[in-house]
Amino acid sequence: MKMEHDLSRRMFQQREEQIQHLEYNLEFQFYHAVASGDMQKISAYLHDPAEEVYRSSEYGHLSDNPLQNARYHFVVAVALITRICVEHGLEREIAYTLSDLFIHRMDQQKESAAIASLHNEMVIEFTNRMHRLQKAHVYSLHVIKAIDFISAHLHEKLTAAQIADSLGLNRSYLSALFHRETGKTLHRFILTEKLQAAAQVLTTSDISYAEIAEYYGFSSQSHFIQLFRQETGYTPAAYRKQFFQRSEL
Repeated sequence: MKMEHDLSRRMFQQREEQIQHLEYNLEFQFYHAVASGDMQKISAYLHDPAEEVYRSSEYGHLSDNPLQNARYHFVVAVALITRICVEHGLEREIAYTLSDLFIHRMDQQKESAAIASLHNEMVIEFTNRMHRLQKAHVYSLHVIKAIDFISAHLHEKLTAAQIADSLGLNRSYLSALFHRETGKTLHRFILTEKLQAAAQVLTTSDISYAEIAEYYGFSSQSHFIQLFRQETGYTPAAYRKQFFQRSEL
């Protein structure tokens, strides 16, 4: 009953003050622009940090505190954008990890203007990734799901049979489909993903090479070093020395 009372009261206030949420078609246009990677169209939706963000009548009033109101709206925005981008083909683990990183950065901001700037950065980041994805080869649903499974289980010793079983597919069929669409065998794709993930760890932490090798399922540290050098042209030590602290979000 209390919720019904509060809802009726809020609806009455909004009608009196002529407050309406953003029209559905405009909201749809915004999210469609992000999901389709339309950088030109998305520029019209970016916030002006000089203005008090999320305070216009088209946004819901989530808190009396302007900073907290901005925080809530940011979380809603990044959550919706993440899910829509995943539905349109962005790799699930990449999308959700980006979401986590942006929310963590938002939580450190002390001013609404800073959150507005971060909102713009978040929208541009997701839109850029979708733009690159649209230009790339469009994979079938089976291949997308296989890539998602690989990304979520990089720390395991993956096999084609294991991936096929997880998707309910025949191993030979999946292997042939994957190679035809990506130009790589499942084994080569898995290895490349593991090495790229290891490269990210090297540039953002001081975790030892032995620990990295063990975590990503390489048979030994020496085997990891050998494969990493073949993939990047650097030993792990040289790669860390060259690129440490240069990695971005």
